[in-house]
Amino acid sequence: MGFFSDSKDRLVETMALPAVNRSFLAPFGQARELRINSTNKTAEILIDLKGELEPLSVHIGRYEFSQKGTDTFVTLHAIRTSREWMTGLAEKFLVGRALKLPPEFAGMVTRVM
Repeated sequence: MGFFSDSKDRLVETMALPAVNRSFLAPFGQARELRINSTNKTAEILIDLKGELEPLSVHIGRYEFSQKGTDTFVTLHAIRTSREWMTGLAEKFLVGRALKLPPEFAGMVTRVM
């Protein structure tokens, strides 16, 4: 990765973490760390789940963004977690599906990615 890719990824991480927490994770816990590699289209997320002592580690093996009208979607093509049963659920219900991004997050993604 080059300097500009690294800088862009760090900027997106800083802006995306609060949006991910508000939009997706609020009922379940809070992400404490997000690492994005936009060159390889991968991401790592460390999540503190409510009622759990150990954080959940999530590795997104490949993602892509798409637009349909004014809506922005992300499709996850591979996912692995630190809990085998959650990996199974994610593979069944998330992998290969276009997930609509919240408007505040979608706007940021389309500007920088």
